[in-house]
Amino acid sequence: MHEAADQDALTLLRQCDARGFDLAYARYAERIFAFLWRLSGSRALAEDLFQHTFMRLAEVGPRLAFDSDLRAWLFAIARNAFYSHSRARAVVVRADAALIPAPSGVPDPDAGLVLDGLERALATLAPSDRELLLLLGVEGLSPLEVAVVLQLDQATVRKRVSRARARLAEALDDQARVMPKSMVRE
Repeated sequence: MHEAADQDALTLLRQCDARGFDLAYARYAERIFAFLWRLSGSRALAEDLFQHTFMRLAEVGPRLAFDSDLRAWLFAIARNAFYSHSRARAVVVRADAALIPAPSGVPDPDAGLVLDGLERALATLAPSDRELLLLLGVEGLSPLEVAVVLQLDQATVRKRVSRARARLAEALDDQARVMPKSMVRE
């Protein structure tokens, strides 16, 4: 169990008391949304997946075990929603590609977002690396909690985190090499 506030939320959820949902929402809504936005790279998609995550809490909350790690459970639901959407989208893209030629020159609606160097470097990583680093570094989950979210062994998580950090460092180095000298701070 992460914290006493989670225990209170779980108790109320198990009693079908809406205050349990409200407690969980107040505690984790911003963090879940930020995680989904960074993971997906799209505010609109993050909003949809965020809504799905908390709908699942409303549906399943009364059946959660009393000793559940609410934070890890919510991040796992959010992550699974992202990957389910990605798989479904890949199927649609393959089907569309077979039927309709891809349009050329269509601007990316999110291209106008201004990202700092770290965000740009994170965006270049594979989703699996990005989610690991976001869960640990941004969301503050412990390696054990990340292992629960990703349904992996803790040793596997440590190895993957090490590799993901190395790839992030490489991406940051690549950015520094291509950055115009006028933008580099001395």
